[in-house]
Amino acid sequence: MTENQNDLITITAGELMDRQFLPRHTVVENFLPAGTFILSGQPKIGKSFLMLMLCWCVSEGKPFLGFETRQSEVLYLTLEDTDARIQERLARMFGTDWDGTKLHLTFRTTLSGNDLIQQLENFVFDHPETRLIVIDTLYLAREGGDGATYSYGSDYKDIRPFKLFTDAYDLALILVHHTNKKPDEGNPFNQISGTNGLLGAADGGFVLCAEQEKRFLHCIGRDLPMQHYELRFDRETCLWELIRACKSATELVPEPLLDVIDAVVEDQWQGTASELLKAVQQIAPDIALQPNSLTRRLNPLTGRLEQEKGIVYRYNRNKVKRLLSFTRKPTE
Repeated sequence: MTENQNDLITITAGELMDRQFLPRHTVVENFLPAGTFILSGQPKIGKSFLMLMLCWCVSEGKPFLGFETRQSEVLYLTLEDTDARIQERLARMFGTDWDGTKLHLTFRTTLSGNDLIQQLENFVFDHPETRLIVIDTLYLAREGGDGATYSYGSDYKDIRPFKLFTDAYDLALILVHHTNKKPDEGNPFNQISGTNGLLGAADGGFVLCAEQEKRFLHCIGRDLPMQHYELRFDRETCLWELIRACKSATELVPEPLLDVIDAVVEDQWQGTASELLKAVQQIAPDIALQPNSLTRRLNPLTGRLEQEKGIVYRYNRNKVKRLLSFTRKPTE
């Protein structure tokens, strides 16, 4: 039967729980996952230097502010700077003894909104290893219009295509923006210029701000807890450095099953849900689950198993049986 395009496409809660979703890419460990983010800051505070540093570090596989990066192709749309200025900055910040073939630069584009998204899709098609795109600035990338006419709806609508793009291609995209002059009233994200629609449509945001002589980077995201870092900008090298984390990331709720799976898996383990349950209960007899319940409990833990235990978990289900496989990643 042909589906009516006006019909809702639904899924039952049970069907959802039986699915496994693989972890999304992480660009900077514990700092920048895949998704659409907004970086806001005061004029001339050093947002562009911070973004150039991020792009270079990811493209070269070097730590960024002390956080490990996953080397990948990077696209930096630096729409307010000239090629000569960026050349001078790269030499000043990083010297010249590096390859640079994974960092792609664009200095101008006449397109915005969905037309720009199409250009980004074409780039990713030609460079499938791309995991980071930075657009400096949001003003030049959003649909045209007088800033005075922006509303929650228009702000949300302008960010939404970028969000759908990063969801589809599993990469991180940062839109550089500016802050207003309003006091933060205890919430630095209130300083993002515009309405709450910008941050509401995005996966998260960063606010770079000055407090007296100090510089702080505030971070929030759907897949990250709110974090605050004190940074220092070296005017000689034009590099940012991390001074301290002002607030530790919120710890994840302990999950005993992770430790049990860690004990079950040596290098590899493969079997049915019933066989896994038997192995689990030999170690932890108090875990009273049915085989189907065990897989449903494991599916949301896919990312944590890999991140915390170094175990890659995959779940395959066919008409005959469920097959679960665990592979321990080699230690470096």
